Amino acid sequence: MSAVPQPTISLPTPNLNSIPNPTTLLKTLSSSHSLAHFKQVHAHILRSTHSPSHSLILKLFSSPSLPYSLSIFYHLPHPLPFLSTPFLRHLSRSSKPEFAFFVYQRLRNEGIPIDRFAFPPLLKAASRVGWLAEGKEIHGFGFKSGFHSDPFVQTGLMVMYVGCGRLPEARLVFDKMSYRDIVAWRIMIDGYCHSELFDDALELFEEMKRANIEADKFVLSGILSACARAGNLDCGKAIHDYIIQKELVIDAHLRCALVTMYASCGCMDMAQQLYDQMKPKNVVVSTAMVSGYSRHGRVKDARLIFDQMVEKDLVSWSAMISGYAESDQPQEALRLFKELQILGIRPDQVTMLSVISACANLGVLDKAKWIHVYADKNGFGGSLRINNALIDMYAKCGSLERARNVFGKMTSRNVISWTGMINAFAIHGDANNALR
Repeated sequence: MSAVPQPTISLPTPNLNSIPNPTTLLKTLSSSHSLAHFKQVHAHILRSTHSPSHSLILKLFSSPSLPYSLSIFYHLPHPLPFLSTPFLRHLSRSSKPEFAFFVYQRLRNEGIPIDRFAFPPLLKAASRVGWLAEGKEIHGFGFKSGFHSDPFVQTGLMVMYVGCGRLPEARLVFDKMSYRDIVAWRIMIDGYCHSELFDDALELFEEMKRANIEADKFVLSGILSACARAGNLDCGKAIHDYIIQKELVIDAHLRCALVTMYASCGCMDMAQQLYDQMKPKNVVVSTAMVSGYSRHGRVKDARLIFDQMVEKDLVSWSAMISGYAESDQPQEALRLFKELQILGIRPDQVTMLSVISACANLGVLDKAKWIHVYADKNGFGGSLRINNALIDMYAKCGSLERARNVFGKMTSRNVISWTGMINAFAIHGDANNALR
């Protein structure tokens, strides 16, 4: 591991006349929210004739400033495991998880014992910042320390490898575990789902059932998400049956996953039935319904839900615009896009592709030129997918020249770019240029 520079923040110099007792100091620290107030209380502690209790030290570690907390740690003469491990846990959950390696480096350099409970927060920190090399070093150190078969350490290793995108290594740790609790299964299944390895996720879930491990709502939601993204309705229905068979409580989280699965797989009647039972209805599940209806040509049903939504995000708007564009209702798509602009919501690439598709289907050159100018002004001009869509749009709007201009200005092209340009020539009867 590369050397980590030590924090340089100085600690306060106490010059106070009265010194509260340790209990009062602890209570005062617990109510301190500003760094200035924290430093003032810390100065009292430094001036006190009493050695600070472990509770006081741990409370000092929760300073509003992480660098200041690290300075406190570096000034401890002998940070024992029951002090350093909670601090590692705090840092791994903080906005700067990499700071946990400041602590680790000092412990290693000074030969201070590291217990098995220190490994999970260190591995979590490595996972959050994607530090695979550091995570592997912790793995090696854990092996040398005899903790490689400890379930806490093994779970931490899985978290680290999954977080760093190394699913084979995570699975190797998983397969070597002598006992796998529901957390271990969840981590591995979620890892496959997030990496879009849906078949692996579903296969592991079946293995979990064979091992007589009862899935919790988080595992089930993850598997339902995999079914939704893979379009596997049969598997999704089997999961729903499993939930009913096990008489599990279908809370808002699980119901949302079920609605999304059915909507994504095109089973809109069941999706609607479950959706109607939800109170309140959040933006995620409502958007799933809009997307499901839109993808299957039921734009009136999609618009009904869209208009009933109390809160809409960009994904909601994009789903509805896409529904109109794909259902050969380009005017409605453009009208909705205008509303989006009035609200001051900036579109993303997905929205822009739908609007460009709507302009292409409309076949009106003025609209095509307008959306092209809008795309350039809003930073989409360098997008390969946007430029490919513009070529197709201009070809369908009768302007081969503008399609060629877009193609000529592209800094990078792919097969779709060339195919789009060839099609543009073909549409305009220019077979010679199409074959060049």
